[in-house]
Amino acid sequence: MLCTLEVQYNTSISFTSGFINETLFSVNLLDIDLFLINNYSILCKERKIMEISVEKIPGGFRVDGLDIKGGKCGCTSLLPCCYSWSKLKRSGNVFTFTGKTSTPDTQENFIWSYSVKKGDFTVEVRMEDARDKDIFSGYYPPKLEDWAEKGWEVVAKEGEREDFDLWRCAACKWLYKEKFEGTKFADLPEDWKCPVCKAGKRAFEKVG
Repeated sequence: MLCTLEVQYNTSISFTSGFINETLFSVNLLDIDLFLINNYSILCKERKIMEISVEKIPGGFRVDGLDIKGGKCGCTSLLPCCYSWSKLKRSGNVFTFTGKTSTPDTQENFIWSYSVKKGDFTVEVRMEDARDKDIFSGYYPPKLEDWAEKGWEVVAKEGEREDFDLWRCAACKWLYKEKFEGTKFADLPEDWKCPVCKAGKRAFEKVG
């Protein structure tokens, strides 16, 4: 008579001891319990890793802790159209971001994009960028490295994002580009002012 133990924890595990009277292979039930507990814990951790929080925030969503936001052109009767923006659409678990910094005045235009996936969620990004941009009314999407650090898989990628650490003046939309200026925005003196409209440092927000 064979003694067989089968336990179902999303997977089937079988142990066969051989004949009871002539034990060919002994099974320690405590070891089995510990194995099953550890296996169940691993499955729970994997499920937790795949859980993705989605929170509605002003202008967009916070997906897995990363903000993706849209921003409209800030043209008014006083400010000329900047032809720049960012848009975010959600369809189920798919988030599609498009952005544009290129304008009729920019010359060094280029395109970069990426698509990342985690579990049932997908984020698609496409940016019409410009190296010589001076203003921007939208927001940049999270860096590709930020998604990777959270376990997202890169499923598609075209071109390279070149600008990081961008700060925008709320009054005139002018961009402070740390890479171009050579000084981190946080290191600027508190009495520093926007070179275009003279707005104070507190009028700036980070957009990329």
